[in-house]
Amino acid sequence: MKKLIAFTFVFAFFASFSAAQTLFSAKIYDGINFLPVNGANVYNLSSGKFSFSDKNGYFSIFASVSDTIVISKSIYRQNVVVLTEDILKKSNEVFFLYCRPVVLKEISVYGLNPNYEVFKRDVVTMNMPDYYDNLVSKPTKMDIQNAEYKNTAPNILRNTKIAHPITALYEAFSPKAKMKRLYNEMLQYEQELDNVQSKFNRELVSNLTGLKDDELLEFMVYCHFSYYDLIRSSREDIIKKIKSKFLEYEYFKALQDG
Repeated sequence: MKKLIAFTFVFAFFASFSAAQTLFSAKIYDGINFLPVNGANVYNLSSGKFSFSDKNGYFSIFASVSDTIVISKSIYRQNVVVLTEDILKKSNEVFFLYCRPVVLKEISVYGLNPNYEVFKRDVVTMNMPDYYDNLVSKPTKMDIQNAEYKNTAPNILRNTKIAHPITALYEAFSPKAKMKRLYNEMLQYEQELDNVQSKFNRELVSNLTGLKDDELLEFMVYCHFSYYDLIRSSREDIIKKIKSKFLEYEYFKALQDG
């Protein structure tokens, strides 16, 4: 009799647990261009189940209230969501992933001659990167300057643009210099990366335009703001751009309907 009661209790427990599990479905979009994200991994930390989004960003997974799901893909930041009863009841829930910015280090590419003798000469005369200087005992800049000042007066124009005008022009207008300035600017806006979502999201755009659901997402794709634009622009500037884009959008929609 005791075994029967214990079996009944265990069966009732698992039955109630299974009943609490529901098939939760939603879509995953890119948080910048609002296009569907294909192949995103959706992992339920609470149950160990996982799923993947299809080409339309759609996925389904068994889950229950208070489960934690992790949505991830290699080029995006992870999105961790704790499922509430309201989220599970929604039939059109949408999650957004935001690109994870990566700044690549500068690399040098050397063209080497296939002829062995020429190859040896090229390797011997090759200018190696600066970090190899630490491997060889060489005089420092201060040592060189001190040796120079023994015979001549200090050059007050040293390391100024006047002393090297050609170099100054190159550093001001060369593509490499522009990329370096862009890199430094991106570092300055690094703290703004987490604020992208507050500058351009469904609630904000819906309040400005009155659009809802699929038409809202269609307009946000039409806006086509770049990640860099959202980082460097203020919230007020983004709002102005949204209003301007909406006027264009209404005009083109009127042409299509007419």
